Amino acid sequence: MDIRQIQYFVALYEEGSITKAAKRMHVVQPAISQQIKRLEANADVQLFERDPHGVTPNALAHRFYHHCIGVLTELEQARAVLSQGSNHLGGKLVVGSQASFNQYVMGQTLATFHQLCPDVAILARDGYRSDLIEWLIQGELDFALLSTTQDLLNMHTRMVSREDLVVVGHCETLAGRDVLKGNELSAFKLILPSRHKSLRNLIDSQFGLHGLTLQPRMEIDSLQSLLQLALRPGWLSIVPSTTVLPESFGNRLKSVQLIQPLTRRSVVATWPRHKELAPAVHVFMEVLFSTLSDVAGLEIVNGDVL
Repeated sequence: MDIRQIQYFVALYEEGSITKAAKRMHVVQPAISQQIKRLEANADVQLFERDPHGVTPNALAHRFYHHCIGVLTELEQARAVLSQGSNHLGGKLVVGSQASFNQYVMGQTLATFHQLCPDVAILARDGYRSDLIEWLIQGELDFALLSTTQDLLNMHTRMVSREDLVVVGHCETLAGRDVLKGNELSAFKLILPSRHKSLRNLIDSQFGLHGLTLQPRMEIDSLQSLLQLALRPGWLSIVPSTTVLPESFGNRLKSVQLIQPLTRRSVVATWPRHKELAPAVHVFMEVLFSTLSDVAGLEIVNGDVL
């Protein structure tokens, strides 16, 4: 048994498909099949049930998987020890975030981090939540900033922040208002992200708990385009409070508190359970929390890793 076989086994176990495992490991499908068969043959065991729809791990595979995660975790920790042996931070940092988080906070964090660690090459990616999780699984990201839900159970997570969702629109549309109830939104033309976005799913679920169903006139995934259209009189949207930067729209865009339902979004930093964070990531996280502390309306949650 070697590290490559363990890595291929973990990929196949988590993906449930040779095609997906091969894509994740950046190899051809026969390479996955051959290494898994060799692993099974050497131990005289069977780890997967094969059928036309894919592969299903058996009871032995479940037990073996937990040991494999431990081995890969130890390997990452060993690499981290070597990295920490030098005071010089270099290499490359790849961070992902959902677009709704990738505004002022990410820009400021990246700029400050570069000043502190000028020799670390940075790649910042944003995308749909599902894309970011896939990139994490495939090893294309060091970590990602995501809204939290139950599908992160196989990841390490560290709480970062909580914030209220607010109603935004032209200052004339919201003139004289400091709050807006959910059932009052029907009097306005509403713009929301599509159901491909986790933000929309959060909004719909909270409104559903209050027996309310939103009927948007437009569905736009681009946050910048959504906010631009919300500037038209009579139109409103619902967004995280930190996405509304007064300097971007002058005095034209106004935000008011959304109540009944009061809706909050939690953001976590997440990475695969077998991955040990590099020293540069720890520096980035400290810069991130420092940047967040300057943002009004945001509750900082510098939480423990789960």
